[in-house]
Amino acid sequence: MNRERAAFVCCHVFDGSRPIRLVAHEDGDWQFLCGEEHEPGDGPRVVGLNHLVERDPSLVEVLVLQQGWEAERHDVGSPWVRRQISG
Repeated sequence: MNRERAAFVCCHVFDGSRPIRLVAHEDGDWQFLCGEEHEPGDGPRVVGLNHLVERDPSLVEVLVLQQGWEAERHDVGSPWVRRQISG
């Protein structure tokens, strides 16, 4: 896994106001999201994956997700629940 690659995050993860609780690997892209509702117009931001891992080392556990899979957790420290993304 190239940790220098770009990843999409929601506005809450970007500003650090909420933790990452949902990770998706789909269509060649990685998304790291808070799992909560967002206001219209709060589009994704792009950050370096390495910065996310530095902020939350537990993300290393899900960087092995195959294409078309996602992982979700209740809170930081909770176990990741992996599932295939339904189409």
